[in-house]
Amino acid sequence: MELSQRTILRNSAFFSRMVEYGFLESSIQALPDDFTLVYEISRILEDIENPLTTILSPVLWLSEHNPEDKSSPKEVIPHLPTGEEYEANLIRSYRDINKIYPHQYLLPDEVFMQRLVERSLWMPSPKAPRNKRYQSDSSDFAPDSRKQKVYLLFDTSKSMQESYRIHLAKAIAYFFLKNNQKEMGTIFFRTFDADIGKLHVVQNRTDFDELITEIMCMPAEGRGTILEKALLTAIQDIRHDSFMSEAEILVITDGAAHIDTAKIRQALGASIRIHCVKIGDAKIDPDHKLILNTIHSSETEEAKSIRDIQHKIKDMESSLRSTHIDNRKHAIQSEIQFLQKQLNDKIQRYSVKAMSNYGNEIVELSSIFVNVADVNPKTLFTLSKDRIDEFVKLSREILQLLKEDPSAEDAKLAAVLYDHIETILRFNDVDIESLNQQKNDLGTVLTDMVQQHLQYQKQLQLSDNDQLQLSKILRTGLKKASRIPLAKLLIIFIRMIINNIRGLIKKRELSNIKKKRSTLHQRK
Repeated sequence: MELSQRTILRNSAFFSRMVEYGFLESSIQALPDDFTLVYEISRILEDIENPLTTILSPVLWLSEHNPEDKSSPKEVIPHLPTGEEYEANLIRSYRDINKIYPHQYLLPDEVFMQRLVERSLWMPSPKAPRNKRYQSDSSDFAPDSRKQKVYLLFDTSKSMQESYRIHLAKAIAYFFLKNNQKEMGTIFFRTFDADIGKLHVVQNRTDFDELITEIMCMPAEGRGTILEKALLTAIQDIRHDSFMSEAEILVITDGAAHIDTAKIRQALGASIRIHCVKIGDAKIDPDHKLILNTIHSSETEEAKSIRDIQHKIKDMESSLRSTHIDNRKHAIQSEIQFLQKQLNDKIQRYSVKAMSNYGNEIVELSSIFVNVADVNPKTLFTLSKDRIDEFVKLSREILQLLKEDPSAEDAKLAAVLYDHIETILRFNDVDIESLNQQKNDLGTVLTDMVQQHLQYQKQLQLSDNDQLQLSKILRTGLKKASRIPLAKLLIIFIRMIINNIRGLIKKRELSNIKKKRSTLHQRK
C-alpha cells in the first residue's frame, strides 16, 4: 500500500478521532470500559437536528449564534486602547482642576470653591472597554484575556458508570470544548466525586490537547458527589486568577446533591455564572434524621419555632422527672403531649415546604440548566448499513497494512478498531456476518503480534511501550491478546525501571555540570 493510501486511512473520521482522544498514547494505565463509545455519541451530537443535540444546545455553544447558520457573519469587537472610552469620576487632588468638565466653571465662586475643597468636582477619566467574545482568525484554541473564560466541573462518581452516563458526559465535554475553542480564553478543569480532583489550567494548544486526552481516558470510580464543595473550589480558583473574572462554570453531573444556595450565591457574586447538564433522573428523598439536622442548623423562622418547642418539651420532661405530685404529673404529661403533637405538625409542614426542593438547588443556581435522560444503547449504538460498510472497509484496509508492511502505529489503530467493533456489535441484535468476520481476522493478527510470534518478530519491532499499549487497548475486548507472557512482562518492567534510573542519573549529571559552570563564571 502506498504512503498516500496509508495517510488517507489514518486521516479517516474514526482513526483520526481515536488519535485525538489520546487512546493511542503510551501509557500502562488501563483504559475505561467501552472507551470507544464516546465516538458514537460525539457523532450524534454533531447532528444539529438530532433530538439529543437540540436538548443540549443551550449549553453546547458559548456564543448566542444559531449553529445552523454557518454563513452568518460574526461580530468582531476590536481591542480598543485605553482612552477611547471615558467615565465621570470625582477629582482626586487639587492638581486635577485643569481636567474638570468646563461647565463647572459657571458655578458661583463660593459653590465652586466649596466643591474644590470637598473634591466633589467631576472630571472625565479613561477606562478600558469590556471586550467579550473576541474573535481571532484562528479556528484553533488561541487564548486571549478578552475571550470568554470557562471552568468545567466534571463528575467522576461511580454512578456515572450506569447507563453509559460517563460516555455521554465525555462526549458533551469534548463537543463543548472543540466547538467553542475559538471563543474561549483560559480553561479551568476539575473532576469531583467524594474528593476534588487536581486543577488543570489550559492556556495553550498543547494543554488543550492534553485536557481532551485526560477527559477521554478518565474512569468513573469515585464515591459520593460533593457538588457544593466543588462549586466553592471553582469559585475560589476564579477569584484567585484575575483573568478568570466573569467566568462561566459548566457542571456535568448525574447526581442530585444538596447545596446551600445562600452560601453559593454569596460566593458567586454578580459576575460568575453557573450552567449545568444533569444526566439521568437521580433524586434525594431526605429521611427524618436529615430533616432534623437541617432544622438544627437552619436560621429560618420556621426552624427557630420548631427548636423553641423542642426546648420546651425538654424543660417539661425535666420537670416531670423532678415532681412527685400526681396531679402535677398528669398536667405536665398533658402539656408534653400537646407540645409533641404541635411539634410533629410543624416538622411535617417544614418537610413539605423547605425540603421539597432538597437536592435540586443546582436548578435555582444555574443560569442554564439542562436535564437529559439516560441514553438508550439499543437506539444510540445500532449500526446502519452505511456504518457497517464503513467499518468493514476500514478493517480490510488496516488488515492489508498489517500483512504487507506493518508498523507499531498500525497495530494500535487496528487494536482500537477491533475493540470498537467488538463493543458495538453487542448492541446490534442482527448478526452482521461481514463485520464479525473482519473482527475475527483482526483478532487473530493482533493476538499473534502481541504474543510476538515468529511471523511478526522480523516484520514488526514493537517497543516495550508499544507492546504495553497494545495490551492496554485490547484488555476489554481481546483477552487472549492482552495477556503478555509473564517472562516478557518482567523483562519489560525491568527495562523501564533501568531506563528511569538512567534518566535520573543523566539529569543529575547535567545539573552538576550546570552548577560547576555557574561557579566558574562567578569566579571569573
